[in-house]
Amino acid sequence: MRKFYIVVAITTLLFYLAAYPTALLQQSDNLLYDLYKRIATAVSPLQLGEPATVIVEIDDESLETLGQWPWPRVLTAKLLEQIGAYKPAAIAADIIFPENDRTSPQELIAFYRNYFGLSLHIEGLPDQLYDNDSLLADTIGSLPLLLPLYLKNKRDGDASVCFEKPGYHIDVTEIDTLYTGVGLLCNIPELQAQAHSTGFINAHADRDGVFRRMALAMRFDQEPIAALTAAMLLTSGRFPPQMQLSDTPYGLQAELGDHRFYTDAHANVLLRFYPKDTYRRISAVDLLRGRVDPEAIRGKFVLVGATAVGLHDRYTVAPGETLPGIYMHATLIENVLNGDLISQPGIFPPLNMLLSFLSAMAALIMFRRRRYLSIIIFFSSMTLLYSAAAVTALIYSLSIAPGYFLSPLAVSFLITALSIAVIGYTQRKQFYEQLSHSHQAALDSMALVAETRDTETGAHIIRTKNYVKLLAMAMARKGAYHETLNESYIEQLFHTAPLHDIGKVGIPDHILKKPGSLTPEEFETMKLHTTYGKEILDNAINSYHDNAMLRVARNIAYSHHEKWNGSGYPQGLSGEAIPLEARLMALADVYDALISRRYYKEAFSFEQTEAIILEGRGNHFDPQIVDVFIALKEEFRRIAQTHR
Repeated sequence: MRKFYIVVAITTLLFYLAAYPTALLQQSDNLLYDLYKRIATAVSPLQLGEPATVIVEIDDESLETLGQWPWPRVLTAKLLEQIGAYKPAAIAADIIFPENDRTSPQELIAFYRNYFGLSLHIEGLPDQLYDNDSLLADTIGSLPLLLPLYLKNKRDGDASVCFEKPGYHIDVTEIDTLYTGVGLLCNIPELQAQAHSTGFINAHADRDGVFRRMALAMRFDQEPIAALTAAMLLTSGRFPPQMQLSDTPYGLQAELGDHRFYTDAHANVLLRFYPKDTYRRISAVDLLRGRVDPEAIRGKFVLVGATAVGLHDRYTVAPGETLPGIYMHATLIENVLNGDLISQPGIFPPLNMLLSFLSAMAALIMFRRRRYLSIIIFFSSMTLLYSAAAVTALIYSLSIAPGYFLSPLAVSFLITALSIAVIGYTQRKQFYEQLSHSHQAALDSMALVAETRDTETGAHIIRTKNYVKLLAMAMARKGAYHETLNESYIEQLFHTAPLHDIGKVGIPDHILKKPGSLTPEEFETMKLHTTYGKEILDNAINSYHDNAMLRVARNIAYSHHEKWNGSGYPQGLSGEAIPLEARLMALADVYDALISRRYYKEAFSFEQTEAIILEGRGNHFDPQIVDVFIALKEEFRRIAQTHR
C-alpha cells in the first residue's frame, strides 16, 4: 500500500510540473477571474465619476448623415479641427490612413486621366482644396493629435517615418518578454510627419474570445513603442514623458508618473470596464454641426473612433457584453488616472502552484490516514477561503491569479478521490471475495457434515454442483427461463447445490448407512431429510432476513426429490410448480447416484445412466432439462471423470 501512495504523490507532482505554464491553466484562471470580478463588482460597484476621456463616435447616426466610411479627409480634417477648437488635453485617432485619399480632387483628375483618357476640370476650387491629404496634414500639425500604427508579424517597407516624433521614452532595460513586431501598418508619411506622437493599437482577445487585457508597450525590432493611449498620457504634459518597465522579485512593474502597478510578463494590464453609460460620448455629426458644449471637451483626452455596428470594431469584454474598440483605449486612460488598473504581480502564478501542490500533499497525508471526511472539508475550506481572498483582492485592484491555485487543486482532489475509489473498490473486492469464500466454505462445511454421516463422499458435492451449473448455463444460452437464469442466480445455484442433502443430519445412522434396501417404514423416515433440510435453512433465512441464496438452497433441499409427473415427495408437486433449482438438482443428483458405487449397488455405466435419464423424461424429470442434458452428456462424463 505504501507504494500506492508514492505513485499517487509522484503522479500529482508530474501533473503540477506539466500543467505550469499551459494555455489550459491560463484559460481556467481567466474564467475564474471573470467569475470573481463579477462578484467583486456586485459587492463594490465600480464608479467612474467625472470622466477624463471623451469618445467622439463615428456612429450610425454620423454615417447616416455624412455617408459611408471612410469619409473624405477634408471632412475628417474639419472634425479634428472642431475638436481642437475646444482645447482638449490631447487627441488620439483610432484610425489609420495608410493610403492617399482617393476622393481628393487631384486624385480624381489623375484617375480619369489615367484610366479613361479624360481631362477633368473643377472650376472655382481653391488650390488648397485640391489635395485632401495635404489639408488633413496641415490640420494634424496644428493639433496635439496622436496617430496610431499597427505592428505586424510580416516585414515590409520602410517604417522609419513612424518614429520620427514619438515624444516619449520607454525604459525596457533587460526586459525580453515584450511582444515584438517586424512590420508596421502606418499612416502615409505626409500625415505621420505632422502627428504630435504615435502609439500602437494592437489589441487581442484571449483564447476564449474575451478581451480582458491590453499591452502597455511592444517592440518594433528593438524599438519600444507605447500603446496609443499610454502615449497620450506620456505626451500630454500631465505625466513625465517616460514609462519604465522593470523586472522585480514580484514580477514586471510599470511606472507611469506616480502610478505603479504590476503587469504580466508581456506588459499586459488587466482592464476594469465601467458601465457603458458612464463613458462620455459625443457623436461626430453633433460636433460638425456645432451642437456640443466646448466645456465637455476642454482639458479632456479625446479619442476618435468607430462605434457604428456596421464597421465591426467590437470586442467581447464579458459573456454577453460587447464594446467598441475605442472604449478599450478610454478604459485604459480612466483606469490609470483613477487607480483602477488591476495589478497582477507575476509572483502569484508560481507561488499559487506551489501552495496548491503543498495542499495536495497535505490531502494525501490525510488520505493515507484514511481521514476521508477531513479531505472533503479541507478542499472545500481551501476553495472558499481562496475564493474570498481573490474577490477581496479584486475589490482593491489586485489579481492573485486564483486559477493557478484552485484549478490544479481541483484536479488533485479528483486524483485523490479516484485513488480513494480505487482503494475502496480494491478493499471491498477483497472483503467480498473473502466473505464469499467464507460463505462457500461454510456452505461446503455444512454439506460435509451431512456427507460424513452418509455413504456418499465429498466428490459427490463437487460433481453435482458442476452438473447443475452446466445445465443452467446451457439453458440460459438457449433463452429458457430468461427472467430467472441470470448470472447471479446461476452463481447462487452453484454455491448452494451442495446443501441438497443437509437434512440427512437428522436421519438415524441405522437407516442412513444401511447396506441393503430400506423397509417401507425406513424409507418414510429417509424421506424426512427433505423436511429437515427445509427447517434447517428456514432457521438460517429467519436469521439473515430472507437471503436470496438461502432461499435457493431451501428450495433445492426441500424439493429435489419431487418428480415432473407429481409422484415425488415430500409435497407431490408436478411440472413447473416444482422450483427450477430443484428440477435441475433432481437430474444432477440422480445422474451422480447412478454412476457412483454405493453400499447397496454397483456403479452404472455412462450409457446405462444416460438411458435411465432419458426414460425419465416427462415422468421424473423436466423434459426441457433432459433435452439439454442429452446435448451435454459428454460434458457430464468429463466432470464425473475429473472428480472421481
